[in-house]
Amino acid sequence: MLRHEDFLRTFPVNLKTDRDCETPMVTEWVKKYSPFGSLLDIGAHWSGHHYAREIRNHVAQYDGIDIQPPDDLTKSILNGYFVGNANDYKFPNIYDAVICVSTIEHAGVSTYKGDFLKERLKLFEKALSLTRKHFWISFPVGQPYVCEGEFSIVTEEHVAAFEQIAKGCTIKKRFFYSQGPQAGHPWYQHVKKDVAFKICYLDFVGNQSICIMEITK
Repeated sequence: MLRHEDFLRTFPVNLKTDRDCETPMVTEWVKKYSPFGSLLDIGAHWSGHHYAREIRNHVAQYDGIDIQPPDDLTKSILNGYFVGNANDYKFPNIYDAVICVSTIEHAGVSTYKGDFLKERLKLFEKALSLTRKHFWISFPVGQPYVCEGEFSIVTEEHVAAFEQIAKGCTIKKRFFYSQGPQAGHPWYQHVKKDVAFKICYLDFVGNQSICIMEITK
């Protein structure tokens, strides 16, 4: 059970989505380690409507990739935008930093068709290989749940597999909770890892627990 004292921070409701906590968190992280000579945003479609404008001035070369082409706003903010499957794409170079905001849960389900666990681990490893130093990633966690054609919740076992891939790096994990962003409930940063992985996804309220991993090589 979560108690009030378990909450470390509250995020205001703006969009009623996961971005209400992810946008301020990724923005703060970029500003903390900036300036970056280069940054790759995996899953960058629609990023211009959320965090891209906030981090633009802290990155010299800001590139993105998604299977969908960028909308006009996102295209106007990023320096480069690749259309394709990040797992198979041959990038021209590596980056000072890589971010992946609520994208890996779609791997193998909607974004990258196939065995979703295999595709998810492949994407995590690919993202880590594309950065010289810093990697920031967020995803919903909880009890196993596959929403066919959309996404799959990341389980505790999957996170352990991510950590094994990043073995030797410095890893910081943080957990965030909402009773239901779609219903207008705010996100809270909380301290109970064990609670985060016990939470179930509910269709009518949305994701209820998110993990953010900050990895430094």
